[in-house]
Amino acid sequence: MYSGQIVSYSTEKRYGFLKDNTGESYFFHQNDVKSEHRKNVVKGATVQFDAVPTPKGMAARDVAVAESHPVFVSLPGDVIVSKSNSCGRDNEPVFTLGNVVVEHKEPDTAVDILKQKALSVGCNAVLNLKRSQRTGTGSNSNYKYTIHRFSADLALVKEKRVTANPAEAEKNQQALNDEIEAIKEKGVPQNELITDPNHLLYFVIFVIVLIVVGVSLR
Repeated sequence: MYSGQIVSYSTEKRYGFLKDNTGESYFFHQNDVKSEHRKNVVKGATVQFDAVPTPKGMAARDVAVAESHPVFVSLPGDVIVSKSNSCGRDNEPVFTLGNVVVEHKEPDTAVDILKQKALSVGCNAVLNLKRSQRTGTGSNSNYKYTIHRFSADLALVKEKRVTANPAEAEKNQQALNDEIEAIKEKGVPQNELITDPNHLLYFVIFVIVLIVVGVSLR
C-alpha cells in the first residue's frame, strides 16, 4: 500500500492524478476510489492506494481518501484584476467588500487607483471589472477629452487547499474571519470621479438662482 496526495482531479471527466511520497505520479479514475471515500476526492487530499503498471504508465487502484477540511492561503504577488468573479485556478473569493467607481483620463491609471484602493482596505483583488467612456469638457468649452470610467468589486481572494487536520482548519478559519472583520471595519473606499468644470459652474449658477428666487419670494 502506497501513501500520497491528490494533485489534480476533474469532476467532469471523473479522473485525476496523484503522487506518492517519492513524487512519482499515478493516474486514477473515480471508479478506482473506494465508494465510501468518493465524496472526499479533492485536490490536496491525503490518499492510500495500490500501484498498478499499465501500458500508459502507473495507475492507482483501491484508493482510500482521508476526510479533508478546507484551508485558505494568502496569495503572493500583485492585486488580481479580473473582468469576472473568476480569479485563477484554485483561487476563491472569500469576501467581497463592495463596488467602487474610478474615473481618469488614462485607463491604466484608473485601474491602478482601483488596485490601490483595494490594498488600502486589506483586499487583494479587483473583480467584475467593467469599463465605459464619456466625454469631459474643460473650462474652455472647445476642449473635450475622453474620461475612462471603471467600476469593480473589491474582494479578498485566497488559494483554497485542504488539510486532514481539523484543528488546523479551525485555526485557519478563525484567522480568516479576523481578516474579514478588519476589512469590514475599514469600509468601502469613496468613488473617485472627475468633475466637469462646466457642469460644476452650471450647478453653482443653479444654486444662486434658487437663493435669489427664495429671497425675492419673502
